[in-house]
Amino acid sequence: MGQPAPASSRRDGDLAAPGWDDIGIFHTIAECGSLALAAVRLGLSEATIARRLKAFERELGLLLFRRGANRLSLTAAGAELAREASLVAAAAGRFASCARATRPLADAPVRVTATTSISLFLTRNATAISAGAGGVELVIISTRDRLDLARGDADIAVRMHRIPDEPGYYGQKVGRLVQALYVRRDVDPTTAPIISVSRETSSRIDEHILAFAQGRPIAARVGDSAARYESVRSAGAVSMVPCFMGDADETLLRLAPPPDRTADEIFLVTHEVSRQRPAVIAVLAALRKLFRENRALLEGQAP
Repeated sequence: MGQPAPASSRRDGDLAAPGWDDIGIFHTIAECGSLALAAVRLGLSEATIARRLKAFERELGLLLFRRGANRLSLTAAGAELAREASLVAAAAGRFASCARATRPLADAPVRVTATTSISLFLTRNATAISAGAGGVELVIISTRDRLDLARGDADIAVRMHRIPDEPGYYGQKVGRLVQALYVRRDVDPTTAPIISVSRETSSRIDEHILAFAQGRPIAARVGDSAARYESVRSAGAVSMVPCFMGDADETLLRLAPPPDRTADEIFLVTHEVSRQRPAVIAVLAALRKLFRENRALLEGQAP
C-alpha cells in the first residue's frame, strides 16, 4: 500500500463526478486516521475499505494518504479534498434530517382531498371511515384545486376524472355522482329564480339548466354544488343539486330524473409515496366500502 496511485488514464477535465459512497468512505478514513477504525465505523471489512480507497485514488489520479505502519496521514491534495468531503458529509446529514422531519409519522392523520360536494359526503361519513380504517384520524381537504400527491400535499384524492398519466399514480373508479334539478316543496318551480353554473365549472350542467329555463333569466351562477343546494333550500331557487344531498332533504322536490350526461365518475387516486403507509391503505379500503354501500344514493337511485 505504500506505492502512489497510478495516474488516471483520463484526460484533464474528463473526470466523472465521484460517487457519494466513495466520498463518504474517504471522509470517514480521513476522520479516523486508520483503515481499521474506519472499517468499524462503517460496518465494513478492513479489506473492503482498503480496496475502495485504492480504487478511489486510482479514479481521481491522486494519492490521498501517506501510508505509515499503523496510521494514514493526508497528503496535501488529500487534506484539501478532505475539507470538501466534510462539507458533502454535512450536507448529506442535513438532507437525511430534513427527510426524517418531512416524512409523515406512522400515526399521522391521513389527508383526503375532494371537491366540496364529495367533501360533504365524506364528512357525513367521517366516523364510519375512521372506524373502518381502525381508528385512523382523517383530515378532509375541501378544494377544487388539484393537490400534488407526489409532493405529499395530500395522501388520497377523490377526483371526478381519470388518474394522471405520470408514473407512480394508482386509481380506481368507485362510483358516479349524479345531479338533478330540485326546488323547495313550498315554491312554484315555474316562477322560482334559477341558479346555474359557470361554463368553466360544467358546461353540461349549464346547458341542462338553460334548457329547463326556456328563456327565463338566470339569477346567478354558482360553481360550488353545496352552495347551490343552499340556494335551493334557503332562497327558494331552482338549481342542480347532487342527488345524495337533495334526496336526503325532505323539504326539497326533485323535478326530473337526473340526466346521465351531467354525471361525473368518481375515482380514488393515490401515489406510491403515500401508499407506503399502512394507514393510507386502510383508509382506501374504508373509502371503497363506503362508496360501494352508498352507490344507489350517489347515483340518485335511493328513494
